[in-house]
Amino acid sequence: MSGQVGDLNQSQEKTLAQFRENIQDVLSALPDPDDYFLLRWLRARNFDLQNSEAMLRKHVEFRKQQDLDNILAWQPPEVARLYNANSICGHDREGSPVWYHIIKGLDPKGLFLSASKQELYRDRLRSFELLLRECERQSQELGKKVGQVVAICDFDGLGLRHLWKPGMDFAQEFFHALEANYPEILKHFIVVRAPKLFPIVFNLIKPCLSEATRKKVVILGGNWKEELLRFISPDQLPVEFGGTMTDPDGNPKCLTKINYGGEVPKAFYLRQQVRVQYEHTAPVGRGSSLQVENEILFPGCVLRCPEVRQHLQPGSFQTHQLQCGGSAPGPNRHGED
Repeated sequence: MSGQVGDLNQSQEKTLAQFRENIQDVLSALPDPDDYFLLRWLRARNFDLQNSEAMLRKHVEFRKQQDLDNILAWQPPEVARLYNANSICGHDREGSPVWYHIIKGLDPKGLFLSASKQELYRDRLRSFELLLRECERQSQELGKKVGQVVAICDFDGLGLRHLWKPGMDFAQEFFHALEANYPEILKHFIVVRAPKLFPIVFNLIKPCLSEATRKKVVILGGNWKEELLRFISPDQLPVEFGGTMTDPDGNPKCLTKINYGGEVPKAFYLRQQVRVQYEHTAPVGRGSSLQVENEILFPGCVLRCPEVRQHLQPGSFQTHQLQCGGSAPGPNRHGED
């Protein structure tokens, strides 16, 4: 049995009934806690009653801390609205909303210099609450339950600036929050135009994802536009992504629906630098050396480190190319490479 409504075995039905009884004290703090909602938490913990209850109670506290009940009324800072490269556009063939994330237009450092981490964090949470609201709207319009979303991540233009440590730390923290507070709402995470750097990014994010979520990652190859049509009908897919949808003025990118981001203008900057937090630091005296072990995640990885000041001008870097054999494991690929 899948653990979905209408597809429960006797043991799962009993667990669901007991789960609802156990959390009676917090049901009023949850948005529309029907069987579909409760089963998400049970499936996320393989119908382990105790773990599912603990997970949901932590979510109730998270909702209070982040004021999720009122987050749709909250207005993100202008820089996030203009340059956070993600949007909801169209629906898949079963009516699920589609969320786009455009890596090329993402300027992580510019965003961090122009808004607080908490503002950017809440902006991402607001996006997922908007997705859930769209699921509710689709459920009413289609007369069936729509409870999952499709994410399309366009990795064209992925570069070293996207591996900036504060930005990657933020991404890891946010993925942890999604797993803990939005379980089982992802139908597919579709990756298009993945460059050679993608396996490095995926290996950094993968520990934040549950095994169930990892299985939903689909990497499309060179024929990705044709492959996307298996998931989304042409009229719900922008021309830019292989469909027929355009803006009213005919723009194939659907700029009125999808925010492609871009480099944040310095006029938005509120500070000149972001403090970088490192897990480990060690002093190295003049003339001495320090041996550091590094895990090589992918063939062709690049190690960048600042040289000592007396050898190079401040701020300059030397790049060392690492040669390695073997490759890092990744999700299943579909289509041509």
